[in-house]
Amino acid sequence: MKKIKLLSIITLGFTLTACGNSKETNENNNAKSENLDMIEHPSQNQVDFLAHEADSSWQLSVQFDGDLIFTHPEKEINFKGKIDNITVAQGADVLNIFASNKKEIVRLNVDIVSCNQTGKRVNIMHRPVDKKNGDDFSGCGFYRGSPQLDDIWAVTHIDKEAINPAKFPKDIPHFEINLRTKQFSGFAGCNQVNGSLRFEYNKMYIEPLASTKKYCADLSEIENKILKILRNGPVIYTIKGTKLILETTEGYITLKKVD
Repeated sequence: MKKIKLLSIITLGFTLTACGNSKETNENNNAKSENLDMIEHPSQNQVDFLAHEADSSWQLSVQFDGDLIFTHPEKEINFKGKIDNITVAQGADVLNIFASNKKEIVRLNVDIVSCNQTGKRVNIMHRPVDKKNGDDFSGCGFYRGSPQLDDIWAVTHIDKEAINPAKFPKDIPHFEINLRTKQFSGFAGCNQVNGSLRFEYNKMYIEPLASTKKYCADLSEIENKILKILRNGPVIYTIKGTKLILETTEGYITLKKVD
């Protein structure tokens, strides 16, 4: 009887000790998480590309002309670095990005493999600069389109030829690119147009670009040139200050921001 009682006391002691250790470990882990001041990611409308793990354990934000931010609270990864290099594999839309700061390096690979309908599979390598090996992560990423695109743009040139505003009694051709709704809409010179937007690196797809059917004599010829260019995507976009160039195999359109 005494042996049984003694055994019960010992077992209870182990149980209490284990619970105490578990509680202490959890408190230490929580303290680490609370003490880790995570870098804040920009809003979705301020980045070119974003990605995350399915369980949101890590998050990635990329501004192609600026910073790459990669955070993983559980692993205490809190990276923000300038993008040093971007390469696109020839013949495929595989994107490779290298970013670094004084302490860490991140390599990002955006594959052509699709995920979550409109996303692309991503692979991320993170390591300290003084180590050869690091941690690898994979998830799903999404091209958002350059934040600078989000505006109203007026056509100034079709290929190298400047358009004459005097020819347009109603308004010159102009388009709105809305990154929040992923819509392309506007006035092509004679008819209203609209379409849904999808992005890749420096590319946009307008699928499909629909228009009303009004006929406007000479203006219809100018409009047809514009629509022919935009409908033969992908549309490669280049932003230079307040100027935007949209180019396809059919030619290019130069636009400027509407004040």
